[in-house]
Amino acid sequence: MAVKGICKLCLNEKELTYEHFPPRSAFNRNTRFYRINSSDYYENFQKYNKSRKIKAKINQGGLGDYCLCEECNNYLGFSYVNDYVNFAKICFSIIKNSGEFKSISFKFKKEEVNLKYFLKQVVSIFICNNEAWFAQSYPELLNFVKDKNSSHLPEKYRFYLYLNEEGQLKNGNWSMTNIHGEICEFTFPPFGIILSINNSERIYEASEITTFKNYDDIFLDEFNITLNKYPTYSPFPLDFRSKEDFENGIYES
Repeated sequence: MAVKGICKLCLNEKELTYEHFPPRSAFNRNTRFYRINSSDYYENFQKYNKSRKIKAKINQGGLGDYCLCEECNNYLGFSYVNDYVNFAKICFSIIKNSGEFKSISFKFKKEEVNLKYFLKQVVSIFICNNEAWFAQSYPELLNFVKDKNSSHLPEKYRFYLYLNEEGQLKNGNWSMTNIHGEICEFTFPPFGIILSINNSERIYEASEITTFKNYDDIFLDEFNITLNKYPTYSPFPLDFRSKEDFENGIYES
């Protein structure tokens, strides 16, 4: 099935194909999800957290949308998807085999994941999950994805990573926050990924991965990374309270 529209990567009007985000092989093959109005979600998220029956059609076959033409969809698949999937499998294994932890350090070989390509796939997810204005407003992100060899991203774009295995999925939509300014947060286990725009202050809750763009210039055989693990029961960006703390906070306010 194809849908006519503007491809969010090449920006041309074409037949659009279904793009999975994250990629199908990154544990998104059989994801079931609802599409609900954002205002409805923010108004009723306490009830949705308590498994209230949602009055919307359930979608199956993996989280995603009709946002890319076939050529751009294939470009991402051939260029970046494998590295996103490889890193997702490494981190998923860390979560499942390490018992209970709040933060963990682990190593992986450079040859296992091209971190620059992983970051480019991440950027494509943010582009696909936002409206057309997003790529038009931040063209450097679009150029970074479209040029496979490019390592250039202005300093106003900073990326952060944490581990996740419980709570609500977050789709990466742009939002303006009081504390951190412009934020996009995408959560789909095993990752939580944050894009911070125009904020020179570091976000300390998560590990900064902006330097992944310089992967080609890193002459190491092995990488060591430390990642925190957070639940995401709150719909608000960078709110990592447990389900109990979150619900208690709501009812007390």
